[in-house]
Amino acid sequence: MKSIQTWVIFLLSFWVLFAEAQQKDTIETRLNNNDITFDDGKKMQDGKQDFVNQIGISTPFIWSHSEASFYSLGALKHPSGKDMNYGIALNYSRSIYNRFFGIIGIGYFNQRFSIQRPFNYVTPDNTKPLIATKYYAYYNIYWMAGVGYKQILTKDLAVKGVISYNNYNSYRQRYAQEYYPGVNEVYKKNIPIGYMINLNAGIEKNITKRISVGTGIVLPLQIHWNNDNIFINNFYSPSEQQIASNIFSIGIAFSCNYRF
Repeated sequence: MKSIQTWVIFLLSFWVLFAEAQQKDTIETRLNNNDITFDDGKKMQDGKQDFVNQIGISTPFIWSHSEASFYSLGALKHPSGKDMNYGIALNYSRSIYNRFFGIIGIGYFNQRFSIQRPFNYVTPDNTKPLIATKYYAYYNIYWMAGVGYKQILTKDLAVKGVISYNNYNSYRQRYAQEYYPGVNEVYKKNIPIGYMINLNAGIEKNITKRISVGTGIVLPLQIHWNNDNIFINNFYSPSEQQIASNIFSIGIAFSCNYRF
């Protein structure tokens, strides 16, 4: 985890220092006097100059198949569940060199697990029966950073790929159960729940000279979920309180971007 964060900091530092060292006079003049198209960008890229700054809004939808672990009567159980998770983020990207660019962003993400597992539930009369979740969900603020590659195909069409590190911090949690439905299910704790390393590959198309839309496949290369101490720990295994482990995930993302 620490090594990944170190790499992220290194890449961001390199991106900022390198970008600031580039000469911007030609591009700034064109930005002040003309709109920039993909075709213009290709000419700049072929000349090994910077492309353009870009801000965007993206909406990822990630389908996940996850499992958890707990012990019951000395036997290890592995309940699993399948869910569609979604979010929205604001991001900023700029050229690093030639066709390579860096990207950073911040957003909201809803991560749900339809997994039935026992947890430390407290009833309204302050008793603690052994209750299992129907599902549990984390509402997160997350930040991301990554590097990408964009290839211009035509005046209005480009393909690009991005590898990004996404870090999730939950500000609200819901542990749905059927003992007292709707009672004592929502918590408001600050929990760092984990991270994803995603590969996003797709297309981007001009709508106007400055506005483009895009879509792409999201393939999580690595997912790690932290522990949540609301889950029962019988001290048989270090993974008993882990939020979940990923079996397989895949998704799609839509974006709208503005070049300036």
